[in-house]
Amino acid sequence: MIIYPPHLAEQLDFLYLKELLAQFCSNTRARDFCLDITPNHDFEFVQSRLLETNEYLLALHKGDPIQTSRLPELDKELHLLEIDNSVLNAKQFVAIRQMVILANDMLRFFEDKEEIYPALKVRIDQMSREDQLQKMIDEIIDKEGVLLDTASPLLASIRSEMQSNRRQCDRIYRAHIQRLNKLGHLADFEESFINGRRVLGLLAEYKRETKGIILGQSASGKITFIEPQNVIELNNDRLVLEEDEKKEIYRILKDLTDCIRPFHSILVVYYEVLVEMDFIYAKAKLAKELNATMPRLVTSGSLIHLVNAFHPVLWLQNLEKKIPTEPIHCMLSETERIMVISGPNAGGKSITLKTIGLLQIMLQCGLLIPASARSEMSLKHSILGDIGDNQSIEDGLSTYSSRLQKMKYFLEKADGDTLFLIDEFGTGSDPDMGGALAEVILHKLNEVKAQGVVTTHFTNLKILATQQEGIFNACMLFNSKTLKPLYQLQIGEPGSSFTFEVAEKIGLPGVFIEEAKLKLSREKVQMDKLLNGLQKEKNVLAKLKKDLQKQLSKTTAEKREYQQMAEKMEDEFIRNLKDREEKKKLMEFGKRLLQLTDEWMNNKNKKEIIDKFVKLAGYELHKKRAQEEYEKTEKYKVTKLAKIKPKVAEGSKVRLLKSREIGIIKEIKEDRANVLIGNIMMNIGLEKLELV
Repeated sequence: MIIYPPHLAEQLDFLYLKELLAQFCSNTRARDFCLDITPNHDFEFVQSRLLETNEYLLALHKGDPIQTSRLPELDKELHLLEIDNSVLNAKQFVAIRQMVILANDMLRFFEDKEEIYPALKVRIDQMSREDQLQKMIDEIIDKEGVLLDTASPLLASIRSEMQSNRRQCDRIYRAHIQRLNKLGHLADFEESFINGRRVLGLLAEYKRETKGIILGQSASGKITFIEPQNVIELNNDRLVLEEDEKKEIYRILKDLTDCIRPFHSILVVYYEVLVEMDFIYAKAKLAKELNATMPRLVTSGSLIHLVNAFHPVLWLQNLEKKIPTEPIHCMLSETERIMVISGPNAGGKSITLKTIGLLQIMLQCGLLIPASARSEMSLKHSILGDIGDNQSIEDGLSTYSSRLQKMKYFLEKADGDTLFLIDEFGTGSDPDMGGALAEVILHKLNEVKAQGVVTTHFTNLKILATQQEGIFNACMLFNSKTLKPLYQLQIGEPGSSFTFEVAEKIGLPGVFIEEAKLKLSREKVQMDKLLNGLQKEKNVLAKLKKDLQKQLSKTTAEKREYQQMAEKMEDEFIRNLKDREEKKKLMEFGKRLLQLTDEWMNNKNKKEIIDKFVKLAGYELHKKRAQEEYEKTEKYKVTKLAKIKPKVAEGSKVRLLKSREIGIIKEIKEDRANVLIGNIMMNIGLEKLELV
């Protein structure tokens, strides 16, 4: 896939998002995945990554415990296991144990959730359950990384001797301390260790009063450290025992490493899957932070249809400042390919262009986008951008030369599978000449059916958009009274730059403004005046539309309240129906039980009555299991499909079987449907749905 120039993603603020994404990972390798993430053009790859992220987001919303935060760093440990005669230490085994537990917990979690998380289940299925690993480690090492006494008989014997040695030493040292304290010979700290040997701290003037070996003194020379004579042998024994313990621990760990080594390939798969799950968790967490969703991916044709879309970085910044962010709605299709955005400076033209580019890159990186799930997008083979001043001192290029070089590259590489982004098209040269050249370039890009977004102040490009099929105008709305931007994208009309109005508001003398108008061609002044008038009319219409939307919102709220009441009554009815069925079953069971009681009282053959009771008790369980087995058969699936398929269509309201989750069918492909549940899009077999 082509991203040009190479730093285009950074210009669109994608680097900020990657760094934010990395913060949600617990594992270093997963963080590296976040920082190295790049767009992909392969449809199957992108779709599977989006589905995984979407399913994990669903799990976050549902509160399902898919844990990845406990994943340790294991690259070094797995590498060591590949090396013959290598030995892992106890802490490394604790880390491996932690990963194995995490993997088995995840396998258990997904055992019966294939319907809810099919894409994640495919990834989890790469792992296989392995309980022997944890058992082997638990028999040797505790959770804190300390070898158990039971790890070997020799280790148990050594530690038993060490405890006995320690008790004898403690008894002797306590006696020394008690005696020397009474005599006033001890320093403030009574005892310490020097070179692994236990010593007493005596005042220097009394060092000859206690028999033993002098092993050192304090820096001031006032304290002498003595190893009492009657513990020298015990200390020697302790050092030997400690060395024996180290040797035995090393032997045990070497044996354990050799036992674990055959499981290396399993551990590698565990680690790779869990790192990927940590990465997917980060993507889902970012999606939750951005209130992002999964749009519908279009396989045929070229389409970018964004509904209620936001630039994620701007949205986060505005959220922190507690100010609203205006969403954008736009569509680039095969017939309306190139959008020319005009309007005043600081009105939001560039941020709109960047939003479209950034969301396309996010999508092709497998990230959910901050837009409505009703949005639709196709994948691009190349994303080309000309944003900002890229003058190169080394190459001796002017700003305009640099931009022309990019246009040359665009014309060479652009095709029907390209999205191009050009900010302030044609600037950097004489307006008439630059505008003319920009017009020709835009015409050529339109001819190869590339899709793109262009921001400009040039009138000739606005006119081109009204005359040439495939190019259309859009503008950023501006309040003509307050001369403040509204940051709202309006499709279909060009926008005025409000040059003279802004100059008048800041207090530039009117005579200067009038003189400037005289220097312009009459057509340009009339064009700008016309655009200004259209903008004012749009503002009036926008206000009327807003008032109408308020009324519609009120009506919709009342309708929703009615629907909620109807759904509540329906749920209550279903619950009552289920209660009646349950009570009916209990009554039938009670009658049968009463009949058995009578038979028990009147029949001497008690064994026959017991057999009947056992059969009665197991009937419901057998019936339930039989139904569950039947639901796994192809016959059940065919029967359910035959019933549900004629009843549902796009827009149908459905409920997941054995669930209270209700959603809307957005698309049906053969025997499966894309169902929107809240903000989450799920791909579900039709046989698992019922019509609401």
